[in-house]
Amino acid sequence: MKGLLFIGDRLCLAAKMERGSLDYQRALPNSEEGRQEFERYLGAMKNATFCILADFVEEDYRIERVPHLGWRDRKAFYEKKLNQYYRHTPFRNALVQGREGKSDRVLFSALTNPNLILPWIDSMAKRQIALSGIASVAMLSEKLVGNSHASHVLLLSFQNGTGLRQSFFLNGSLNFSRLTLVRPEDDPAAILQVESERLYKYLHALNLLPEKGALQVLILCGTGQRKAFGAMLEDTSSVRHVFFDLKEAAKRIGFTGELAGSDALPLFLHLLGRGANQYGSDEHTHIHDLRQWQYAAYALSASLAIGGLSLAGIDVSRAVSLHGHAVMLNARTEAAMARYRELVPPDSGPDSPQKMRAAVLLAEKIEAAFPAPRKLLAEVSQALDAFPGIRIDQLSWQVAKNPESVRTVSGEIGFDRALLERGSNYLVIFMEGEIFPFEGNYRQANETVDRFCRDLEKGGMSVAKVSLPLDLNPDAGLVRRPGQPRERAVFSIRAVWKVGS
Repeated sequence: MKGLLFIGDRLCLAAKMERGSLDYQRALPNSEEGRQEFERYLGAMKNATFCILADFVEEDYRIERVPHLGWRDRKAFYEKKLNQYYRHTPFRNALVQGREGKSDRVLFSALTNPNLILPWIDSMAKRQIALSGIASVAMLSEKLVGNSHASHVLLLSFQNGTGLRQSFFLNGSLNFSRLTLVRPEDDPAAILQVESERLYKYLHALNLLPEKGALQVLILCGTGQRKAFGAMLEDTSSVRHVFFDLKEAAKRIGFTGELAGSDALPLFLHLLGRGANQYGSDEHTHIHDLRQWQYAAYALSASLAIGGLSLAGIDVSRAVSLHGHAVMLNARTEAAMARYRELVPPDSGPDSPQKMRAAVLLAEKIEAAFPAPRKLLAEVSQALDAFPGIRIDQLSWQVAKNPESVRTVSGEIGFDRALLERGSNYLVIFMEGEIFPFEGNYRQANETVDRFCRDLEKGGMSVAKVSLPLDLNPDAGLVRRPGQPRERAVFSIRAVWKVGS
């Protein structure tokens, strides 16, 4: 659940956002009694994460052009500047707005009176409520003027609980903002007229009015107030007023809640709920950061568990695949004999008995020369069942009269006419694999390979270890070659099985 807290000059508002919709819970006075009531409100929101939206007169802005620096140097330089300008408040921010040649245009800003916001953060800390960010109405206003094509834009908006916010944008970036407090008994239209004229004179004095064209003034208001506001404002050659209907602004940012009068506060709360943080330091957001790390650790643990199950499934599937390969070879032999019987039936002529006898002798010679390794693979598969930590990556075999003559690993079975002579035939099988997962214990890995070889020998094979995870041969080097993968326990073995054994 996401909680939202608006802190204004005289009014605060606690709300929550669920599935993108605002649910207003409680309006609170900006006083000690209001903070005590807020603490009681937090008692029912133990697992919530809060964001704070501030709208104060005490918010300052400074535009500077600073040298373009690398990330680490830039961070240190900006922190030095912030300490220089806003030493007495932790709620400060440096925002790069663009690059001009070898310099960056940076907006330094801060909430200059920390006592207006710190007591509310302390209330959340007492309840162990996570704080994810602190933003201001002025900083979020940029999202409402992003589609404006004018170079000089002045956005005027009313927030219930504070007053008239006037934010000036130059080429789409916030330049400065000021707040005029409005009391409930004041006339918003009259306030708008007086403050607008005052602000125009201020912009003219700073040479911030456009040289060509007119200053575009966007006025956020409801349909019912548009007529009253329009009667107080007059367009000139240098100023053009545009009434920005609250419903149109809500549609632009995806807000579907209720709007009352010209109060733009629900729009800024909606923008806050989508994620924003300009003034929240690590000290204020540490509870939220710890929770994020905890959620990440849970996700990593789940991924490792799923990965372990997947690897176990891969080893099982490889054993099944070896057994299936042997069955497939046997089936192909049976299919070939069936095809021969179709082509040469027993009653096909006077020489049929001779043909049948020749076919039988040929089949016996082929079977003797190239025996199917199904029994051998079955023994290997049975041995693998007892060693879940062994993963076979490659397996091949050859048939030979002299098994010592087979020195290479080949995926094909060579044909040698000498195999058709009388004598015993042998199946020579090569296996390459690794210990997985491997924790760096080479002694244990070597012992695992030794036990695996002994289990194979119980099935009637003669097994030789070609290479071990840790080669104990005196001639073997212990220096890792460049590019060689780290921490892998690979091995290879050679097994010989006499046909008919």
